[in-house]
Amino acid sequence: MITVFRQSPITFHCEAAEKITHDGWEIVLAFEGESEGPWLVDLSHLQRWDFQHANLDLKTPFGLDMPAEPGQVILQDERLVTRMNRTQAAIWNLTRSNALEVPEVMNFTDLTDAHCMLAVLGQGVSQVMENVSNLDLFRPERQVPFLTQGPVMHVPCQVVTVAVDCVLMTFSRGYGQSFADAMLHAASGCKLRPGGEEVFSRWLSQK
Repeated sequence: MITVFRQSPITFHCEAAEKITHDGWEIVLAFEGESEGPWLVDLSHLQRWDFQHANLDLKTPFGLDMPAEPGQVILQDERLVTRMNRTQAAIWNLTRSNALEVPEVMNFTDLTDAHCMLAVLGQGVSQVMENVSNLDLFRPERQVPFLTQGPVMHVPCQVVTVAVDCVLMTFSRGYGQSFADAMLHAASGCKLRPGGEEVFSRWLSQK
């Protein structure tokens, strides 16, 4: 039997209070001295796919509804579907306790190991994001959740404003460590700090 080890490109420079291994990933559930947020949480181990089809409006991958317009997002059954353009969507599974099996069809591209995923969570999220991007991520006229595609600290990102206290970002894993370090430095005045997966799991369970 071959044991597969999967490594997040992001390491936070603080002591883990609790961690587990799941599906080859070493996941920090909580850090020592974890207190009030806002938090930066590494969720790179959660499943993510790109889904493309010429008739995207007619598709329901994994039984999930498809947003009607680019930029729209649907959060359903702890899964998030973002409509990127006419023929392309992203599917993010926001919990590891309910893993999805991908059908063997050409429409899906697994991006879990190719991209990073970070959550900015807690009070003061809008102030944190203002320190790292010029993107307008909290437009009052837009109904959350919604997708914004653009740069955060000059890195091309998909950014989903899930709620006033939660932003999710995905981007190429090659930027992972420098991106996380730069986020923590740029938003240090907002007291941004690393958070473990349990911080996000607790938030998600309340939605």
